[in-house]
Amino acid sequence: MADVLLSALLPVVMKKAADRILQQFGVIWGMEEKLEKLERTLSAILSVLGDAEQRQVEDPAVKRWLAALKDAAYEADDVLDEFNVEAMRRKTEIQIDMSKRVRSFFSLHNPVWFRFKMGQKLKEIVQKIDEIAAERIRFGFTVTTQPQNRDRPQSHSYIDESNVIGREEDKEKIVKLLLDHDRNQNVAVLPIVGMGGLGKTTLAQFVYRDKRVEKHFQPLIWVCVSDEFDIAKLARAIISSATGTECQESNMELLQRRLREVVSGKRYLLVLDDVWNEDQAKWDELKTLLGTGGEGSRIIVTARNEQVSSIMGTLDAYLLKGLTEDDSWTLFRKRAFEKGAEVPPTLAKIGKEIVKKCGGLPLAVKTLGSLMHSKSQEKEWLSVRDSDIWDMQVGEDGILPALRLSYSHLPSHLKQCFAFCAIFQKDYEMDKDLLIQLWMANGFIPSGGRKELEDKGHEIFNELASRSFFQDIKEVAGYYGFYGSRGELYCTTTCKMHDLMHDLAQSITGNECLSVVDPATLEDVSKKTRHLGTSGHFILNIHRILNTSPNIRTLLSLSTEWSNRIMVTADSSKPRSLRALGLTHPDISRLPISIGFLKHLRYLDLSRTDIEALPDATSTLLNLQTLKLSNCDELRKLPKDMRNMSDLRHLYIDGCDNLKQLPAGIGQLSSLRTLTKYIVGNDAGRRIGELNSLDLGGFLELYNLRNVRDAADAKEANLSSKHNLRSLILCWDMIAWNDSCYRSSAPDVCKDVLHVGNAEEVLEALGPHDGLKLLAIRCYGGERFPTWMMDSLLLQNLVEIHLGACAGCEHLPPLWQLPVLKFLYLIKMGSVKHLCSSTIYGNASNGTLQAFPSLKRLVLHTMQSLKEWSEDEKTVEVMLVFPHLAELKIINCPNLMTIPILPSLKSLSMKGTNKQLGLVHGLTALSSLQIEVDKTNNGTESPPLAQEKKMSFRDFRSLENLTITASEDLAPLLEEEEEEMKGLSSSLHRLEVIRCNWLFLSSQQASSPLGFWKNLTSLLSLGINDCDDLVYWPEEEFRGLNSVKTLTIRYCNKLVGPSRLPLSSSSSGDGEFPPNLEYLNIIRCDGLVELPKLPATLRSLSVQYCPKFNSMTEGLRHATALDDIYITDCPSLTSLPEGFGQLTALKSLILKGCSNLSYLPQGMQGLTALEGLIIGRCPRLSSLPEGLQQRLPGLQRLKIEGCPKLERQYAKGGRYWDLISRIPETGTLSEIRSNFSTFPPSFSCF
Repeated sequence: MADVLLSALLPVVMKKAADRILQQFGVIWGMEEKLEKLERTLSAILSVLGDAEQRQVEDPAVKRWLAALKDAAYEADDVLDEFNVEAMRRKTEIQIDMSKRVRSFFSLHNPVWFRFKMGQKLKEIVQKIDEIAAERIRFGFTVTTQPQNRDRPQSHSYIDESNVIGREEDKEKIVKLLLDHDRNQNVAVLPIVGMGGLGKTTLAQFVYRDKRVEKHFQPLIWVCVSDEFDIAKLARAIISSATGTECQESNMELLQRRLREVVSGKRYLLVLDDVWNEDQAKWDELKTLLGTGGEGSRIIVTARNEQVSSIMGTLDAYLLKGLTEDDSWTLFRKRAFEKGAEVPPTLAKIGKEIVKKCGGLPLAVKTLGSLMHSKSQEKEWLSVRDSDIWDMQVGEDGILPALRLSYSHLPSHLKQCFAFCAIFQKDYEMDKDLLIQLWMANGFIPSGGRKELEDKGHEIFNELASRSFFQDIKEVAGYYGFYGSRGELYCTTTCKMHDLMHDLAQSITGNECLSVVDPATLEDVSKKTRHLGTSGHFILNIHRILNTSPNIRTLLSLSTEWSNRIMVTADSSKPRSLRALGLTHPDISRLPISIGFLKHLRYLDLSRTDIEALPDATSTLLNLQTLKLSNCDELRKLPKDMRNMSDLRHLYIDGCDNLKQLPAGIGQLSSLRTLTKYIVGNDAGRRIGELNSLDLGGFLELYNLRNVRDAADAKEANLSSKHNLRSLILCWDMIAWNDSCYRSSAPDVCKDVLHVGNAEEVLEALGPHDGLKLLAIRCYGGERFPTWMMDSLLLQNLVEIHLGACAGCEHLPPLWQLPVLKFLYLIKMGSVKHLCSSTIYGNASNGTLQAFPSLKRLVLHTMQSLKEWSEDEKTVEVMLVFPHLAELKIINCPNLMTIPILPSLKSLSMKGTNKQLGLVHGLTALSSLQIEVDKTNNGTESPPLAQEKKMSFRDFRSLENLTITASEDLAPLLEEEEEEMKGLSSSLHRLEVIRCNWLFLSSQQASSPLGFWKNLTSLLSLGINDCDDLVYWPEEEFRGLNSVKTLTIRYCNKLVGPSRLPLSSSSSGDGEFPPNLEYLNIIRCDGLVELPKLPATLRSLSVQYCPKFNSMTEGLRHATALDDIYITDCPSLTSLPEGFGQLTALKSLILKGCSNLSYLPQGMQGLTALEGLIIGRCPRLSSLPEGLQQRLPGLQRLKIEGCPKLERQYAKGGRYWDLISRIPETGTLSEIRSNFSTFPPSFSCF
């Protein structure tokens, strides 16, 4: 049964009852006596609360008493909050002439009625609490004081988890098992099994980071599985981990294809951490997708249950044991005492006795060690050693006494903050700022004193982390902007809870704090539920939840998958107590709850929704502290009276590109600490001076700086005093700051410089403080950068810099001196001739000179004047070295003909003329290379390079990824003898050629290109794009590509299909593909008529947007291994071939946009493996053949849309509804519409 936590709630209620403003209005309203009595009663209860909370563990009567008291305290909190809101409204009304409309929301239309109504409520709740308080006498509680929280060294807040103790021998054994090649298995599975808290995850991480493992396996993939073994979710996670790019694909068929492509032929290591699945079928399905890995691939599975091990393991399970007593003591001592500190003998003796009680469990040892760090007296240590909690048995919930003991020693507010985290599902990455804002919204952070609430929240977070209640603490990038984030430094701190800690939090809160991950657990939501987080695959009906739990205080939709839905029905819900609401999904197009029922709201997150505007009445939410609207693409306006929201502390409006103007008077929001975007206006209340007194931190984008009048006006922003700012973006226009300007294919997206006469003085006056981490300047019209950018000390902490469309600036600041600069982006800097001035040469040594000492990524984009890396480099005998540069992009910089020494470079992208190919000549350590060659600016081809600088790949022994975009003049630079081409064979895995007609026999080249293809013996993935000379399948070119698994052909508009005549005596004329091909994608090939003979190894076929494609007959004859087919927007296709039923391995069939498809063949009952069928926009298809109908009941997924005749037959109540009624995922377009017919008209349904 859940614990009842009150010691954190009662002080909040007491503070509200004693609030000075409320007391003043209490005198006016005649309620002063009731408020004072409430405060006295709560104070008396608080004095015995510590004893009551301890005794509830063994005394059910005490627990019931506490539960009744807690319900009454919540009720009192709501009543007092209403009084406070009314008092704040009256105070605001006195200060300004506020509209009568505000009164209608909060005063029940009439002050006299409000006083009568709320006076009755207050009287009733005071009486209820008084009666409950009187019952305490019969329990004989002891008066206690809350434990004091000792100050601790700040540096100890994050424990270094890399120093793993006592697991070296275990690691060596597992590494040996992983590297053992004697076992004849393509993909072997090694389970690590042990009870919770034993350190299975830590051991797996220890192995994962071993240098031998990193060298032997590629890629290394880590996925945390936890309770839900969802194949689609796991596939996305594996793809994301393997590629380093978030996978958002929701279609299972496409996911399967992408997953197999990612692991195919590669010797990978996959860790599936914390697996609970005991469903053999689910594991078999995932194992099949992973089975295409290269020989020697390994999967590590960590699990508590040996049943999981027996289902998944192919190697004997590694049974993990507990730590020895010596190792346990070492770990405990490291947590309990400062490094190097002498351990008092008495404490050492007691500590070893405590360690024995932990049974060798590292989590218990760490947690108790962290607890003892704050205790220095012998009696405190004895109290822990002799606690009655040790006598408790580990129950069905698996909660260890050691963890309960550590929890019991937390101060009351830390207990509440920790227990609240039960609203997040297991293994959820909790955002630190989100946690703090939710704690604030619910009143869990003690107020008072001079510290800001956020600072106290950070201390609470760090304290819980230091005590091991949180773990896996790390910095992660944000979600939007450059390279998947809004700058490398737009990052946040995240953490997780160990499963046992999550179980502890859940056992404490019971149904009060719930995490719902599937529809079945929605039944646990009740009137007792106060805090609810939802995630997983189901439709969340907001109003149903709120009507079921009218007292709910926190409601968060935490799912990041758009395949999940949020339903807003027309039902009226009237939440009485809502403090925090988070709904981030495109289904939301307006605020789903009337403002009148949100008067208690402190936290509102509508990020990534389709909302266009918030109601103007939102500005009457006087308690609101946090408003998140990030990446609301449709948002066009904010409430006009936002200046009245005096408690607003955090306003997130970044990524709202259609928001062109902010409400007047933002500067009046004196509590504001976060403002991610500010648009400078011309009129009063919208000028830059509104920022003057705001103590902003984090991330700030300033747009429309052209509206700043002069230097004096700019100084009013007072940026230099905003010491908590970490990222600053300065833009003279309204163009959104995102990654579109950095793509080589879209050089004209960014606007040119805005010539504003006062630009230089304005930028000079906008100098920031010296703690800035990221700086971006866009569309600056000055001819020189300000003096503060020449100050290396002021910029010494900068890690990332973006300079864009500053066309008048010829000289850059001395950025090469910055000690920690890692990322530098320069775009459309048309006047810049060199990156480093001649002053750099003063630091030369032994003929070399190091510049940009920490730089890892450099982007140079559209810089026509750039000729040198350093000024006068041609006349100075000094070689410039960029020691740590790993990634370089040179896009449209036609006059740059040299390159510095780049010893760490791994990735190069270059778009230019063939004159610049010499830049690549000596970069032999590259693993990734993209080259795009265009004509010179005058429209003629550049002359070929001198022989000694000719482009050659023979020395690129590490090259794995190669993309070539080039016209024919590149051909002579790449045509090498076979011996010289062998350098590619041992390393190249991925090749993409774009507009390279000269690489195919069908082109009119003087020499044969076949030498280029014959040595690509390790190639796994091949892409061919925009090769219009390609008419027939390049059979000769494909002949030696025995290792290719994936082939993608796009925009080859003259490609028709297989040749009608053999190309050689050995050719079949069928246009054969690489013999081991598994994935074939053909996209937007306008001339394609039919497929050639497909290989027997093919598993996935996709044909998209090919208007003349009309035949699959010959192609499918041999492709019996196909397990998914995806045909979309091929209007000439009229039927599928006879014999389609022979595809016995086919799992997924998708047919979309085939407007003339009128016939599916008989014999489809042979599709015995079919799981998913989607038919869309095929209006001429009127029926399904009998054979296919036989397969329908066994499907897992069926969707029919845009096929009116079919929809009527298979919709609910239709002729064939019984055949599909039990399919787990099914629907027709008409059904989908009916399911959402209860939406209000202004909501987006799809």
